[in-house]
Amino acid sequence: MHERQAHFMANILDYLNWRGDIPFSVDPFNEVDGLILAELAYIPLNGIVSPDFSIRAKLPHIHEHFDPEKIPETEKFFGFSHDCILLQKLAESPRFKNTQLTGYADETTDKMQFSAITCILEDGTAFVSYRGTDGSIVGWKEDFELGVVTQTGAQLHAQNYLNRHFARFPRQLRLGGHSKGGNLAVYAGAFCKPEIRSQIINVYAYDSPGFREEIVNSEEYKSILPKVISIIPESSVIGLLLSSLSEHIVVKSSSNGIKQHFAYSWEVLRNAFVRADGVSDSSEVIQKALSGWLADFSDEERKIFVDSVFDVIGASEKGTFREISQNKRSSYLAMVKAVGKLPPDRQTILIDAIMKIAKNAIS
Repeated sequence: MHERQAHFMANILDYLNWRGDIPFSVDPFNEVDGLILAELAYIPLNGIVSPDFSIRAKLPHIHEHFDPEKIPETEKFFGFSHDCILLQKLAESPRFKNTQLTGYADETTDKMQFSAITCILEDGTAFVSYRGTDGSIVGWKEDFELGVVTQTGAQLHAQNYLNRHFARFPRQLRLGGHSKGGNLAVYAGAFCKPEIRSQIINVYAYDSPGFREEIVNSEEYKSILPKVISIIPESSVIGLLLSSLSEHIVVKSSSNGIKQHFAYSWEVLRNAFVRADGVSDSSEVIQKALSGWLADFSDEERKIFVDSVFDVIGASEKGTFREISQNKRSSYLAMVKAVGKLPPDRQTILIDAIMKIAKNAIS
């Protein structure tokens, strides 16, 4: 009797093993290349990649000077070990090793988390890669605020990044990002200066949340929409939040549920992601629940809910979810006490929101 062989599911790291020696002149830039450069934005490169666009560094140089051991634990985002392997493979890959990195931006305040980097490919085109949500609490709060405010601080920074740098250095460019990074890429592409928008080839949004209706109905958004390539996994949750008007490309993942948001789980065949028939039933249920909650609450109630949730989380006095996880007992006790200290009206909205999300999911 023959043993049944397990199905091998390749990802972006395998893609670099198998096709990393094929130059862009032979196999043009594709959706897998875009995700690779989007993931690159998660690597903390302060002091290695210059914020000055006149100073560039090739990937082998960056890999040589990047020491994972020197990165603080708070900056080792989910997938950090995979990102380190990715950087090594890019530095060794004939397809990418001559790519130059520049324009590194990284800023986190008490209201905003933003980071971006520009990759100059051998053909002279640029890929502006926006970082998605890191492990910071402020970064996660900003994600929640996408359904509350018309423009977040990170979106404004993403727009200004393009206007500031590419008016002076005109070239054809692609934009992209994973998770919130894709949202920033689409927003920046829509609301940057028209002369810069005309230089954009494509905008890649990888399992990225959408926007409020007033954004997707704007002329600026409609002008960039034909260039947007939105890719989501079968059990997407993040990529179906809010509105986008995009026709999503649904792809297969080796993980289940919310874990499919992890980009290294997306299945690759040759130079493309493996297509799925559509989103899963569980994805549709969650999307319905969250959309129903947004429809049930006014902007003011949404804001109170978001502020209340993160006031409670902030009571832990930790800056990242990793730190909360490492100090569970003290963090959870502080958060429970914080719920009790909320004004009665905010407690009511908080509980009501949770109940309505559950009700929408069940119905």
